[in-house]
Amino acid sequence: QGTQGLIFVVDSNDRDRSEDAREELNKMLSEDEMRDAAVLVFANKQDLPNAMSAAEVTEKLGLHSMRSRQWFIQSTCA
Repeated sequence: QGTQGLIFVVDSNDRDRSEDAREELNKMLSEDEMRDAAVLVFANKQDLPNAMSAAEVTEKLGLHSMRSRQWFIQSTCA
């Protein structure tokens, strides 16, 4: 109970599954124990030429609509 944070890794190169990622993130965050959890999103595979930018991943995941929750997105290459 009382989860403090969630780390969510997104494949920035997989545009076809961005809606699936959004649905999964929202499903996890709707759980009661995640009510106060901050969210850290790793927008992975930023080194690939067709990868979505962090701003595009932010939009696809609907992060701006999380007004009552702290969140941050970080570009990564792993």
